[in-house]
Amino acid sequence: MSDLKADTRLAKVVHITVAGSDGPLEVVINRGARDGVKRGDRFLVFSIGPHVNDPDTGEDLGEIELVRGRGEVGHVQEQMATIRTTERRRTRPGKHITRDPLAYVIAGRPLSKAYEVIEEELAPEAEMPFDAVTLGDFAKPI
Repeated sequence: MSDLKADTRLAKVVHITVAGSDGPLEVVINRGARDGVKRGDRFLVFSIGPHVNDPDTGEDLGEIELVRGRGEVGHVQEQMATIRTTERRRTRPGKHITRDPLAYVIAGRPLSKAYEVIEEELAPEAEMPFDAVTLGDFAKPI
């Protein structure tokens, strides 16, 4: 298998910016407009873990990618781009709302079928920061 650390096609994290309360929400990579990076491109940010061999066959399986997060390019310069996290998490348990459509009547007619119950789950979300990202970690398009 190929050595990920030697793969020159992979971008590297060169700056960590915009820290949230739990960690960084944005990173800067060393790829930009001259490399074809565009606003809206999505990247996987990761570091390299241990080298792994198949225990049964002994086959070289390569290095494990330790995922730090996923993000989208928000700003592009000639030689670098800023990636903001796109991952979200619930900030607290969801809220269930049950509505009886019979309560919604216009001119004596229900707006939907009789006895139908509509349930919604409202789950507030917050941006999830990149996990333990460090300078020199990698990024690849996804």
